[in-house]
Amino acid sequence: MKDGQISSLEARSLAICAQGLDLKSSPLSTRPDIRHLRRAFKQFGVLQIDAVNAVARSHLLVLRSRLGGSHNSLSELLDHATYKRRELVEYWCHEASFLPTRDRALFEWRMRRAEAGELWKGIRRFVSENPEFVQKIEDYVRANGPVSAGELQTNRKRDPWWGWSDSKIALEWLFWIGRVSVSHRHNFTRYYDLSERVVPSEILNNSISEVEAQTELIKRAAGHLGVGAAEDLVDYFRLPKLQGKQRIQELVENNELLEVGVEGWNRPGYAQMGTKFTAVKSKSVLLSPFDPLIWFRPRAERLFQFKYRLEIYVPAKKRVHGYYVLPFLHNNDLCARVDVRADTKNGVLHVPAVHAEVPKIEADVVESLATELRSLAFWRNLEEVKVGQRGNLARQLKRMMAT
Repeated sequence: MKDGQISSLEARSLAICAQGLDLKSSPLSTRPDIRHLRRAFKQFGVLQIDAVNAVARSHLLVLRSRLGGSHNSLSELLDHATYKRRELVEYWCHEASFLPTRDRALFEWRMRRAEAGELWKGIRRFVSENPEFVQKIEDYVRANGPVSAGELQTNRKRDPWWGWSDSKIALEWLFWIGRVSVSHRHNFTRYYDLSERVVPSEILNNSISEVEAQTELIKRAAGHLGVGAAEDLVDYFRLPKLQGKQRIQELVENNELLEVGVEGWNRPGYAQMGTKFTAVKSKSVLLSPFDPLIWFRPRAERLFQFKYRLEIYVPAKKRVHGYYVLPFLHNNDLCARVDVRADTKNGVLHVPAVHAEVPKIEADVVESLATELRSLAFWRNLEEVKVGQRGNLARQLKRMMAT
């Protein structure tokens, strides 16, 4: 980082390498194991959970891009690490996420704030109006062990928050404030138990002040991002904006973060002190919409000139690129948008639409995308890839897939 300045291409290399999306630092494995999973968590720190299963759940797509393997093997590996080995735990870190169990203490300040009322209004109002009911739910969990919200289903209120049952709201509150944790999942349904029966005692008893925790989280965010603007660092673990920016300035003053100018950015970037630039080449891979490389849309646009919007909740006729669109990372660029859907019943990976970012795209890029789609289908245990008609790259990709 000569004279505190880096080029836009150097910024991309730093970001891709930090996330383990370069060819050298994270080679794919046919049989990833717990060592590979640990390495991945060192790279991205936190893995966002999402229920949408158009092609696969987001967290498995993120792991696929770093580890390889198969859909089922990654799912089993993640479940085993979380619910058997207890090396990972679920909590609200970015959104609902997996994180290393040892890092749970870094979010106790969020639990304390939630208990003081800093969380979603609907949950806060329900708890304040129904404290005895919430206590009954906690007592039931204490007496009966892991339970799902469905097992505790009560009559729905006239205006349920997000359509949740009363018991679901109570359990979410207890989860937010750290009283209960996710013991396991079955068919993606959460089963909650007392945190003391899920999280090791040395983790539960590890007390870290709010300032110390947020300072550590900002430092880690800088490492996971490679280089990022202040709002990028603050967003990574969803810290309060004012306090997060205060922590950044303190770290700069203490020579733990380096402020840098990035070509094309209209704001300063920040990197961990001692960060060294190495030119890297990215994998050619389809990214989850919630991949840490792109989950903060302003950064994706600033870093890759890639304006991205997930259109799941957009009416079909108004969608521009498709329902579940995965950005295609190739040669350090996000060069295409691919709408994908897995039809597991018929063994088909459907590609209803594919759009290139530029009017003319080189044949080698299309070939790499075709290879990646075949790989994604194989990973999902599908036998065929069918490319539709929509998008400026559809015809070219279809011809390439036929060869």
